[in-house]
Amino acid sequence: MSARVPAVAGRVALAAGRVDSALGGGLALAGCHEIYGPAATPLALMLALASARAGPILWLADRQGDDGRLYGAGLAELGGDPGRLWLVQAGGAVPMLRAAAEAQRCAALACLVIEAGSASAVDLTVTRRLQLAAAASGVFTLLLRAGPPRPSAALTRWRAAHAPSRRLAGNAPGPPRLVLSLERQRGGPADMTQELEWDRDRRRFLPATTVIERAIPIGAAFGRRPPCLKPPHLGRVPAVVANRTPRPAAIRAA
Repeated sequence: MSARVPAVAGRVALAAGRVDSALGGGLALAGCHEIYGPAATPLALMLALASARAGPILWLADRQGDDGRLYGAGLAELGGDPGRLWLVQAGGAVPMLRAAAEAQRCAALACLVIEAGSASAVDLTVTRRLQLAAAASGVFTLLLRAGPPRPSAALTRWRAAHAPSRRLAGNAPGPPRLVLSLERQRGGPADMTQELEWDRDRRRFLPATTVIERAIPIGAAFGRRPPCLKPPHLGRVPAVVANRTPRPAAIRAA
């Protein structure tokens, strides 16, 4: 593995030596990046916080998904201010994309997150427009997608998964960890995977180099309320990440 590369101006470093090297120092802020996988939500929030940009984080969605809404206390546990998170439920893919086009003209945004899921309206033409607008305005744009990868003009494509945390004193779960895979990069190398740990105090990624034989799996805390772990003496895993409030059963059944 090559030596770690510090973040250069206009980029977010991932603390992953060869990945950051392949990216020219980190993710370009003036660009659109795709994220797939079960840990897409926490990764998007971590990237927004790691960008060190002031201003609101605008989160667009076409509807309220099965996982419910973002949980403000979870963002606080990641080291962010819940007051910076602006949530917009557009009511459909087309209104959501129109709102995204308007948002990309506002350079005061710290980050724009578009929770597109598997919406068919987000095609190659749409991603090209998002990328061109991000490059022109400098608005850090993250596109959260579901299903199989589709043709896209985004600068990078990532797959994010949960990883067990390292053990702290008293069997307490350590900071959140993610496994990131760079699946595609326009004009650059890809097919790289790295496990990273989140430092909430400094709002940055750290390389997950500590080997733990019996790590506590806190990955389930991402996105949903955590289940009770076994054995019982470990208690419940704290919801230390961007949790989502569950949808009422009546709404899910509708």
